[in-house]
Amino acid sequence: MAQDNVEVVREWIDAFNRGGLEEIIGVLDPEIEWTTTSVYLEAGTYQGHEGVGRYLRRAMARWEDVWIEPTRLIGAREQVVASVRVTARDRQTGSRTALTFTVVAELHGGVIVRLCNYTNQAEAFEAAGLTH
Repeated sequence: MAQDNVEVVREWIDAFNRGGLEEIIGVLDPEIEWTTTSVYLEAGTYQGHEGVGRYLRRAMARWEDVWIEPTRLIGAREQVVASVRVTARDRQTGSRTALTFTVVAELHGGVIVRLCNYTNQAEAFEAAGLTH
């Protein structure tokens, strides 16, 4: 089961890299809850496809050529801890940036129901009940 969940998260990352908003949202539960940090874009918790769609549209308005590279994916029961490196270009300045953070994804029935971004990997592992 944990390995299946890892593959679902990998598919979600692949959807991100293809760049289609509907495809990105399509692999998320309709009642998804996504909590983001203030370090990257706006801090907040976004609810459902509509809320996540608003968040992603704001991000896509600012950034282009977004690429997510998973550096580590660990399945833990109904959760996946994904350490990622994100590169993107600022639409206004043209400057490229690289960000690293860790996402804890909770899945039920093979569908992502909750996402939480962490800038501190140790905190992400603790939230998932793991040691790193």
